[in-house]
Amino acid sequence: MKKILLTLVLVVAFTTTYGQNKFQERQNKYFVEAAAKEYNLNDAQQKELTELRTTMVVAYGESQKAAKAGTITKEEKQAKNGEASKAFNRGVIKLTGKNYKELAPFFKRMRDELKKVK
Repeated sequence: MKKILLTLVLVVAFTTTYGQNKFQERQNKYFVEAAAKEYNLNDAQQKELTELRTTMVVAYGESQKAAKAGTITKEEKQAKNGEASKAFNRGVIKLTGKNYKELAPFFKRMRDELKKVK
C-alpha cells in the first residue's frame, strides 16, 4: 500500500513539473513568434530571443523556489528577478534596435496575452 501511494505521489509530482515546463515552453514560443512578427526578426535572432527568455524564466523560477524554501528574503527575490528582467530587456533592445520606451507597449501586451496561453 505504501509503495502504491508513493508511486502515485511521484507520478503526480512528475506530471505537474512536466506540465509546467511545457506551459513555459508554450509561453516562450508565443512570445518569440509575436516578437518575430512585430520586429521582423530572422531565425538567428529568434533563437537568441528564445535563449534570453528561457534564461529569464529559469531565473524567476529559481528565485521563487528559493523564496518559498526560505533561503532568500523577499527583497533578495525581487533583486534577482530585477536583474534577470534587466538582462532580458537589454538583450531585446540589442536584438530589435529599439529602445525600452518603444518596446514597453509590446511587453505590456505580451504580459496580458501570455496569461491566456494554455
